[in-house]
Amino acid sequence: MKNKLILMAMSIILLCPWRAYSQNSSHAFEFGLGGSAINHTRNMVSDFHQTPGGDYVFTLEEKLLYGGVSLYSAYELKNWLYADLQGTFGLARFYDSGSMKQGYSIMAGPGIQFRPFVRSEWIQPYIRLGVSYYHKNFPAFYFGQFKGDITKESVWKAEDAWNKGTTFDSDNYVPVSAGIGLVGWLGDKVGVRIGGDYMRTLGSKGANFAMGSAGLVFRFGGKRKRSMPQPVETVVEKIVEKEVVKEVPVEVVKEVVREVRSQKTLAELMDNVTFDFDKAVITPESESVLDEVAQVILKFPESKFLISGHTDARGDVSYNERLSEARAKAVYKALLNRGVPEAMICYRGFGKRTAIVPAGSDDNLRRGDRKVVIEQVTWEPLWNYLKNNN
Repeated sequence: MKNKLILMAMSIILLCPWRAYSQNSSHAFEFGLGGSAINHTRNMVSDFHQTPGGDYVFTLEEKLLYGGVSLYSAYELKNWLYADLQGTFGLARFYDSGSMKQGYSIMAGPGIQFRPFVRSEWIQPYIRLGVSYYHKNFPAFYFGQFKGDITKESVWKAEDAWNKGTTFDSDNYVPVSAGIGLVGWLGDKVGVRIGGDYMRTLGSKGANFAMGSAGLVFRFGGKRKRSMPQPVETVVEKIVEKEVVKEVPVEVVKEVVREVRSQKTLAELMDNVTFDFDKAVITPESESVLDEVAQVILKFPESKFLISGHTDARGDVSYNERLSEARAKAVYKALLNRGVPEAMICYRGFGKRTAIVPAGSDDNLRRGDRKVVIEQVTWEPLWNYLKNNN
């Protein structure tokens, strides 16, 4: 029966993350394997006897720590909230009838993790609250009589920091736990986890104890942890120089090709996208620039981009709103025609809401406010809002 219980608990811990992943791979789940150290006291008093001088002596044997194997899985509910399932199989040595024996314990249960530093990509501390089922097959006495005492009146008592006033504990009980931990990621999919929990039993028949664990964590699904760099296009310009070498009686022409590298960002490229006056028609000279813009965006297939139209401060608010949105939509359609997936881009018109230069300023100065801008959207909730309200 006990072996079946162990196998069933371990199976639940192992199969839970795979089930979660099959249901919704857009949320990350973690699976880990490691070791644990459990601070659970085991006492035994032996060798009680009377010396020739009339003194009574005895031997107190005390074991504080024992180790085990820990299994861990966690499922992302929100970027700051995880549901987890943890299990530990421990091997504990204890004294019984004057000899050393080998026992075991098994503990498994669910918990909730709060990860407050949601902007941290590589270091994720957390606070955990949970409840577990604990089973052991070794005794843990804190009170007893001396074997060999002819008076049968002497007793011994031992206490530890977790269990003051306890005499013995049950082999099966349910403790609640509170703890802290940290997950440090070595890469996008592999990390290291360390944690510590204080277990407090529900009721009066169990023991209170502490446990620490550490091990490797493997991450599946969810959003990529690596931040995408700002899109930058490297343009290679070829300058052809002709060097004429004169010889007698012939003339030899040697062609020398030298590469000059320059970098252009999306902002620099979009500065060269223009429209006819008071219209949302892209000028012919802007078509080749949009070819380059599309090539830049396609280099980052997992990124999302917002195309926003803006006008200067002069003119009617409603008219400027419509004109800016029409120009942003024109760029949006032009990029779709150049092979940019619809899932990567969306558009908005902001009219003169973002204009910096006053309406009475020189037209050449106000030209800086008349623009179409492309920017990367990294916050997933904002992107979902933009796409659902496009």
